[in-house]
Amino acid sequence: MGRKERGFTLIELLIVIAILGILVALILPRFTDVRSDSNTKVCVANIRGLISAMATYETRANTDVTWGTTGTVPDLVSWGYLSSEPKCPAVPGSASYVLTTGAGGDAATCPNVADYSDHHWP
Repeated sequence: MGRKERGFTLIELLIVIAILGILVALILPRFTDVRSDSNTKVCVANIRGLISAMATYETRANTDVTWGTTGTVPDLVSWGYLSSEPKCPAVPGSASYVLTTGAGGDAATCPNVADYSDHHWP
């Protein structure tokens, strides 16, 4: 009589599971970094779009608006310069961007700037 083939032993299965666990532990932080980087890039793109919409409005209306006081993000949407109000993707349900006029020109600030200081343009 010959010996029956039995498959993997418990030790072999535990070693394979341990190796897979180690690989997942090494790869998982990379995905978190990628998500954070993509959120930053989307936020910066939103800010660039807002500043572009602000400049376009000022050029077409031939006026200077005190952004944040007489001009806001919902105004840019209602005037047709933006299709919808952008939100920072880093925090779900975040507030709108803050528009300002200053000595350096027009600016848009991420509502989560305290936590995400790299969300700015340029």
